[in-house]
Amino acid sequence: MQPLRNFVNSITTYMALSPDMVARHRVNQELQSRPYLTCHEWFLRYWTPPAVPRSLPKPLIEFVYGQLQAYSGLEMGYIQPSDHLVNDLAFPAVCWFDWGLTLCADFDETFGLDISDYFDETQFFTLADLVDFLWQQLDQREAEPG
Repeated sequence: MQPLRNFVNSITTYMALSPDMVARHRVNQELQSRPYLTCHEWFLRYWTPPAVPRSLPKPLIEFVYGQLQAYSGLEMGYIQPSDHLVNDLAFPAVCWFDWGLTLCADFDETFGLDISDYFDETQFFTLADLVDFLWQQLDQREAEPG
């Protein structure tokens, strides 16, 4: 009887930690009322002047565009910097439970910078907040004497 109970518990836990596909589909449907932007168009529209005071590094924006889409299953081309990660994009529901840990590992692998001690996904309200945090980490490293 214990093996059956373990199996049921495993499935229950898996379901609790898995992305909510219904929520993912709902969010993607809601986003489709907007124009779709390729990664390059998204970079130009939202991450270069006049949208921001100074251009953010294109490799960072390409990273965000690709990785967040992979984690969430949401079409990044429809997403805007002002979108709220929880209220608009339902990130806790549409992503695997450990998307923040995965982002930190991927960021380290891509940029050679471990941000895991500073990253707290609950502190980012909008996509712009998350991007600003990642940019600050890169910018701070560039400013360090080395």
